[in-house]
Amino acid sequence: MIKKIASKKGSHVGVVVSFVVFVTFLIFLYTIIQPATARERDKSYVLDYLTLNIIGNSTGDITTMIANVQDADDKDCINLQNILSTDEPTPEGKIPELMFEHLSFTSNGENFPYERSGQGILVQTGAWFDGVVTITMSEDITKLEASVEGCNPHPYTVGYIKTFSEIFETKMYELNESYYTDYEALKIALGIPSGTEFNFYIYDSMRSEPPIIKAENYEPPTDRSVFVQETPIQYLDENGNRMFRFLKVEVW
Repeated sequence: MIKKIASKKGSHVGVVVSFVVFVTFLIFLYTIIQPATARERDKSYVLDYLTLNIIGNSTGDITTMIANVQDADDKDCINLQNILSTDEPTPEGKIPELMFEHLSFTSNGENFPYERSGQGILVQTGAWFDGVVTITMSEDITKLEASVEGCNPHPYTVGYIKTFSEIFETKMYELNESYYTDYEALKIALGIPSGTEFNFYIYDSMRSEPPIIKAENYEPPTDRSVFVQETPIQYLDENGNRMFRFLKVEVW
């Protein structure tokens, strides 16, 4: 009896065809998914870049100096005599006269009102004050008004002068105003690509609602990915008080 041996040629062809179909399907999936993945990756980069730009555009220079106050009397204030100067350049330990309206005087978290007396400054510290007063100068700080008089002048030592950068609340409000008055121009200034939209918010340290600052022209969409980043920041308010806040940015 002669046995017939079944040909395996057909089964090999089937395996090859199945493999080609599988690979083709994978390539198809890749071409569909890859552009979306690339777009999401690009949006993530934009989110990081935008957050840094918002902080950068809200940053300005400040100069600080320290007044060492000792042996103050029973008056309600101290008199930093002859601390204002009109000289150019400003002598070390002096304050440019043009900056008088842009100062803050703080000690242990307390912000003191102040007033002018000739070329001196009267700082309302309270009676028998003893300690260090930090003097901060910046065009983004607004004078805290005082009504003081009769302080005894004293040549308090002023030194330890340094200049550095800080985030300012006033600049955050300026960005917020630009967002509503000329959104497209602000997008260009912040380097946001065409076709990308954004919102940003400033929350207090407890993340309480509503936010302190709300820049929102559009509700975030529900039919696509929205990228959100929350960054803790410190900034100075208009009177030079240091505040702890959260910056929240949305991009889509």
